Amino acid sequence: MQQNHGRNSGIHDETQRYINDTEWMLTYESTEVIVNSNYMKRELQRLFGLPFEKINVAPNGININMFNGVEKDYDFRRQYALDNEKIILFIGRLVYEKGVQHLISAMPKILAGYHDTKLIIAGKGGMIDELKAQVNSMGLGNKVYFTGYMDQKQVCKMYKCADVSVFPSTYEPFGIVALEAMLSGIPVVVSDVGGLNEIVEHGVDGMKSYAGNANSIADSILELLYNPALVDNVVKKAKLKVKNEYNWTKIAQDTHFIYQKAICQTMAERQKNQIAQENAKKAKRAKNTETEITNLLSFRKRQAYA
Repeated sequence: MQQNHGRNSGIHDETQRYINDTEWMLTYESTEVIVNSNYMKRELQRLFGLPFEKINVAPNGININMFNGVEKDYDFRRQYALDNEKIILFIGRLVYEKGVQHLISAMPKILAGYHDTKLIIAGKGGMIDELKAQVNSMGLGNKVYFTGYMDQKQVCKMYKCADVSVFPSTYEPFGIVALEAMLSGIPVVVSDVGGLNEIVEHGVDGMKSYAGNANSIADSILELLYNPALVDNVVKKAKLKVKNEYNWTKIAQDTHFIYQKAICQTMAERQKNQIAQENAKKAKRAKNTETEITNLLSFRKRQAYA
């Protein structure tokens, strides 16, 4: 949900209006609504005027075994960077709201502070030509590499080869790639928006940057590159957080509870309506009986005076 107000920054045509109206109707008619972050909970309340207590947060999760058996593959790594280069990794769709353009803009400052770095951009999307043009215009052709589409096996290998993963989104309802990076054992830098802002605690299990701010992105990356002790601490805590809070077993249990609440509430409302209908029928019968008695007394009185 919320594609129109988020990715498209508003409603611009009849199709988007139809989607928005349909979403409003569905949330209005629902007993309970589930979203994947507190950010989306606030968005739904703001846009649709839903009662706060009707909206439940159940985050997305990942398979916590996805990196089992995946080791650092140096031959794979050498396809993208030299052994002495630190890999800064972005994985995702190449569209405006993912903020890759800001990460590229941060590279001059990063290279000035730590020259032996390489930005690897994995994914595809509508902005790829624009991003490549940006790289060339900035003279970063030998420091930024576009891999194109990667399958799941390649993605897991790439995480294991990277030194820092960066997700500089300007709009992000959740941010499942951040969970993958945290589970893989590499430090993450995320922008302070949407669901990403909730997943990472700055300086504890990752780093944050101001959304759309290349200087802030560079500062957070450089802090990780220059501080191995910080990296060790955030990686351990990040992996533990993902395993404890974002595993599918826990999320399934939370979702099951929400369904139970909805079913119980629906049953309670049905019983309440049934009781109200029965009371209304009783009141109607009582009123009819009273009317009949009144009519009978009036008839007898008329008969008495006849």
